[in-house]
Amino acid sequence: MKNMEKTILLIYNPVSGTRSFASYLDNFIHSFQEQGYQVHPIRSRSEDDFKDVIEKKDLNMYSALFIAGGDGSVSIAVNKLLQIGADIPLGIIPAGTVNDISYNLGIPQDISKAIKVLSEMKTGRFDIGKVNDRYFMNSCGAGLFIEVAHTTERELKNIMGRVAYYLKGISELPNFKAMNTRITVDGKVYDEDLFLYLVVNGKSVGGFRSLASDASMQDGLLDFIGIKECQLNELSVLFAQILLGNYKNSKNVIHFQSDNIKIECLGEYCQNITDVDGEKGPTMPLEIGMVKRGISVIIP
Repeated sequence: MKNMEKTILLIYNPVSGTRSFASYLDNFIHSFQEQGYQVHPIRSRSEDDFKDVIEKKDLNMYSALFIAGGDGSVSIAVNKLLQIGADIPLGIIPAGTVNDISYNLGIPQDISKAIKVLSEMKTGRFDIGKVNDRYFMNSCGAGLFIEVAHTTERELKNIMGRVAYYLKGISELPNFKAMNTRITVDGKVYDEDLFLYLVVNGKSVGGFRSLASDASMQDGLLDFIGIKECQLNELSVLFAQILLGNYKNSKNVIHFQSDNIKIECLGEYCQNITDVDGEKGPTMPLEIGMVKRGISVIIP
């Protein structure tokens, strides 16, 4: 007879992505009951809701915490878990617009398939990035497409996903100023005018699945990708190369791996809208490091 005392805490965001997870809720409960788990579902619509649930619940009661939502919802959960020192396995159901984190973990992007494979409750430990006082599982950065991500209407993002960012970013190019940026890493200093930089922990960023092909969430390293200021005709070709992951030899790209990076903005123009896993991040300067194997995650 299966042990029915094991319990899963599920927090789901009904307005994430296509707003469809609620229709999978019974499927989720049934699949985990079949594996001997009770499910305690909580409906949430705001960052404060997420934080309150994680802070107020006795997480020692649960076998795992599941989040059904996008990268922003996952990031909120990761930050709260690490802040309170709760080492409970985290499960991710890809119910957001882009779902880079779940993709990088090898979780099926079809919600029904994700529920089925994750109900087996296999776990692994993965690296966490830290920027100033914030944690991230996938990426942080600043520049052209970062600003676009926070000014594109939610409905457009939900309907068009990554295409919405790309189209709006291209439209903003003629008016965008490069950032005079200093990057300090492993005793080296780069002073560059950059249109964009990303510090990534996984292969997929912004829904572009091959953006950081060398990245791994278990190698203890972060990948830095910086796009230098260049002519618009060069930039259009470069974007095509980047989206295919074929940019390593470009003269207009800085790429390296490290576990400790400092980023400062030096000039009059400083783009201080940074992004951490799809949410607004801290202002520069940024001190970026790693918490190696810092979180337990449920994986296929």
